[in-house]
Amino acid sequence: MSITTTTMEMSHYPQLMRSLQKLPKPTRYSHLRNLCRTDLYFLLRYVLNRPDVEDPFLFARCREVQNSPNEHLDLWSREHYKSTIITFAKSIQDILASHGDNPLPEWKGREATLGIFSFNRGKALDFVQQIMYELEGNKVLKDLFPDILYQNPKKESSSWSVMGGIVVKRESNPKEATVEGWGLIDSMPTGSHFFGRIYDDVITEKFARSPEMIAKTTESWELSLNLGARGGFSRYIGTRYNYNDTYRTLMKRDAATPRIHAATIDGKPEGEPVFLTREELAKKRREMGSFVFACQMLQNPKADEIQGFNKDHLLFYHEDPPTTWNYYLIVD
Repeated sequence: MSITTTTMEMSHYPQLMRSLQKLPKPTRYSHLRNLCRTDLYFLLRYVLNRPDVEDPFLFARCREVQNSPNEHLDLWSREHYKSTIITFAKSIQDILASHGDNPLPEWKGREATLGIFSFNRGKALDFVQQIMYELEGNKVLKDLFPDILYQNPKKESSSWSVMGGIVVKRESNPKEATVEGWGLIDSMPTGSHFFGRIYDDVITEKFARSPEMIAKTTESWELSLNLGARGGFSRYIGTRYNYNDTYRTLMKRDAATPRIHAATIDGKPEGEPVFLTREELAKKRREMGSFVFACQMLQNPKADEIQGFNKDHLLFYHEDPPTTWNYYLIVD
């Protein structure tokens, strides 16, 4: 009999862990394997050892992603753990759920191959490295899943490197590694077909400044759609930089369902924070400026509403003025 945690509150998990520790090792391991495969919060908090996610907002996000992980455009504020929960933890969970002995039935015997795409390959490889280090260094995870994870992957796996991709134990032998990282702009692969395509930060502030670069990013995304496998899935994770960026194109074309989480409950600068403290948020607003704050923290890049003239942008000299002056006529 497996343990079901879908209706549990975050406060219940410490007691769950205490109860599991009292069970005989085979029974405990069986429950732990099932929980890793079916409970994203449990996997991230207790097996991947991330006590920093012990927060009501992050618990709710883990539940939300667990319940509906695919075909979403997750636009969350910076530092609100979107990559940690989706690109890192959910990717690991997919590997555990689809491989090894008795994989979950919803995978229908298909062993996941995951392609992570970012604006350039370096960024995507950072995500691959994080997953690789976890799968090779987490002893608890390797003890729970010896049918999937190598004890010494650098020697035992057919591929275990950031650049070449990582391969876990698997029955099938696709040409794609279990996890690979690629860049949309600088290093798009050819001939690959990943069961899961994960797009994390496909556009940067630099690219968002130029309509030409936005168009190039969008075109690269369009080409990347051919890198999926039949019956597979896609996930999009990012933050906004520009009203007309590639994410807007995704929404206009219904390519993914938007799932937006601003840094405040009502999405307004002075609103109640959902995760960061009010002091942390005020500091970011002060240092970022109103427009960048609106894009990155509020997910609201409507320049015509946010980026207007503000008298607070003016600097006043009360003493020691510059020796030369430039005169401007400002019309709003």
